[in-house]
Amino acid sequence: MLVDRFGRPLNNLRISVTGKCNYNCIFCHREGEENTPDELTADDIELVASAAYKHSIKSFKLTGGEPLIRRDIAEIVSRIKQLGKDVEVSMTTNGFYLSEYAGKLAEAGLDRINVSFHGVSVEKYRVITRVDGRDRVIDGLKALREHGVPVKLNFVLTALNANEVRDLLEFASRFEANVNIIELIPTGRGKEQFDKIYFPVEKILPLIESMTVKVERRELHNRPVYVLNNGVRVEILANFCNPFFCQKCTRIRLTHDAKLKPCLNRNDNTVNILPILRTPSLNGDEKINALMEAIKEVNSKREPYFRLVNGKVVTADGSSCQLRDI
Repeated sequence: MLVDRFGRPLNNLRISVTGKCNYNCIFCHREGEENTPDELTADDIELVASAAYKHSIKSFKLTGGEPLIRRDIAEIVSRIKQLGKDVEVSMTTNGFYLSEYAGKLAEAGLDRINVSFHGVSVEKYRVITRVDGRDRVIDGLKALREHGVPVKLNFVLTALNANEVRDLLEFASRFEANVNIIELIPTGRGKEQFDKIYFPVEKILPLIESMTVKVERRELHNRPVYVLNNGVRVEILANFCNPFFCQKCTRIRLTHDAKLKPCLNRNDNTVNILPILRTPSLNGDEKINALMEAIKEVNSKREPYFRLVNGKVVTADGSSCQLRDI
């Protein structure tokens, strides 16, 4: 297993299979990626995943854009799952096409799925996503339940939907789903909207704590996990000005335009692997070996974006902010 110079192991690869999306969410961070054409084929994704697996990376998250736009998405899941019995493949989706794909994804071996659900009411959902898709997503959640795929609802907390947190937790309980409550980050459209709609997670923690029977701590990102009295598990993702979050980051990213990316918040330290993937003189094994070296290179570039230095939080670009410990 690779370890970066800050002692953080690398065990997770997040793969953006497309930059395209059928939604237009007001705060979308676009995985921190640039608006460029898609470059990854299913063969490319399998090669990179194979190289990652040889570095003992066994957890893969497929995302976008919207991954279900790709008609070969179930094939991609299946190819990664076939790397080994110890491989976990999950996905993040807006859920609009889930009714069509739930069975195919389950058959392909998808281990679990995160479904974006940023508004419980029809009105809030439409305002935030700019798509009238809430009821279609609910149909998709029902299909996932029928096929036995574990579900987690992703809820980006903002000033627009903070008053729906209680409704969200009740909704999750009815669908036997867990919840990620995710703070807005100043990246992509989130940067444009940050000052207008940022809502600190500390303001809704009393509500969650009032329903909590046990608190755990997940290794990835040092995330607190609240186990509620209705059985729902709520993870809190508070990246902004939280060095303890970055301290436990164990992932790299593969962008839709074929770059290895160490951090969501940066684009100045990526490793372009498209030349490896498109060199016809290299056979499959040679490409995997070259990709393994590229993964080593990107691991050497990994560093916490928010760091605690002499009691102050300092960012990778040299700015500072107030310390938070969530």
